[in-house]
Amino acid sequence: MSKYSPEETYETRESYAKPKLTIAKWFENIWYHYKWAIILGGAMVIFLVISLVQLVKNEEPDIFIMHVGPMYISPEASEKIEGTVGEMGYDCNGDDKVNVNVLDITINKFSNEAGDVVVNYDANNEGYSRFQTEIRIGDSIIYLLDEPYFNDCVKENILAPIDEIVDDAYMPDNIISGCGVKISDLKAYSLPGLSSVPENAILCLRKSPKEDEISYGRTQESWECNKAAFVNIIKYGN
Repeated sequence: MSKYSPEETYETRESYAKPKLTIAKWFENIWYHYKWAIILGGAMVIFLVISLVQLVKNEEPDIFIMHVGPMYISPEASEKIEGTVGEMGYDCNGDDKVNVNVLDITINKFSNEAGDVVVNYDANNEGYSRFQTEIRIGDSIIYLLDEPYFNDCVKENILAPIDEIVDDAYMPDNIISGCGVKISDLKAYSLPGLSSVPENAILCLRKSPKEDEISYGRTQESWECNKAAFVNIIKYGN
């Protein structure tokens, strides 16, 4: 004789035959059968969340500064430079912020047998190549350059004459090759961040895209924004 009554359905009988799973057992069963799908799905969710956060935090700079020389500019000093120069510029990309990007390229020097301090281009090939790449296709417009790299830019004819972009009333003394001025000769050198730059670094501005023979990575609108910050650095305190 069957142990089930005639009134019982098939589903009712199945419930007798298979005890109900606890929540813990249910999760254990799901994990056993779908472990790799869960792991891959979780990894994708984490990746998407991280990408979204980075996208939200990613801020397009308005002002692009390049420092090239034997002295390393620390992240703390770079952050201070960004804050100082940011107050001298304006928002040109419409995000209601003035963001500044500082590119630091360190190229060491050494003393030769004659006691002269020179650049070892072989030993600093990576840094020098980065500098050469930046002046040809890079974003930087405001430059802070050690003398050898300033001279390279003068030879390439890529720097804007200061007397064409700064009013006579604010023209600095001791202009170098018509295009640069030592940062330490300016009152702005006392400001946070800029005071961390080597005193012999030469401040200069890239020619506008309309006048430059090398088609580099910036628009005319971006150049105008950087020019305004450059001029305000020179005018500061005068």
